[in-house]
Amino acid sequence: MYFPDNMTFHYFFFDTYPGYFLQALPFALIAGLVFVLYRSRRERHLSPAERFLPALFVCYLTGLLCLTLFLYVMGDLYYFLFYHAPSGRHIRWFCLEFDLIPTLSLDAEQLGNFLMFLPFGILYPLFQPRSGLNRTITAGLVTCLGIELLQPVFGRSFDINDIILNGLAVALSACVFYRLRAVLTQRRK
Repeated sequence: MYFPDNMTFHYFFFDTYPGYFLQALPFALIAGLVFVLYRSRRERHLSPAERFLPALFVCYLTGLLCLTLFLYVMGDLYYFLFYHAPSGRHIRWFCLEFDLIPTLSLDAEQLGNFLMFLPFGILYPLFQPRSGLNRTITAGLVTCLGIELLQPVFGRSFDINDIILNGLAVALSACVFYRLRAVLTQRRK
């Protein structure tokens, strides 16, 4: 198969946020399915809700890791699957770039970073039912800090803005989740 030098790999909307989501979706669904099968085999007494609700967090976390750490690897994998040839792109491992100066600009990337962690505050308590507000926020902050610290190893850069926006998203969604849960619990009484 011949490809001109200036041809870039495009399927769906490959280099867009919806395209990235579609790339990560199969990996997330497979991880969720494996989790459900493992948990169903290990704990047979669980109800369907107890089996599938925690799997949503596993799907989300897998997708999050695909989008934040393995984005370039996923792109090369899809290129190989579609064209049966290496992409020719070189992934810069260990770029070790750090942006430690916060900026207050709100562009599409910043909004994406905020929206990417909004589900965490809702899905983590479904995965860990005994967790409280502080534990959920702490788990979200540790997750976003861990991802940011690993990104320079995987050819991306560490950005303090990402930690700030991710942390705000986790805190906001966790506060909304626990407040709604408290209101619904009081109404049942």
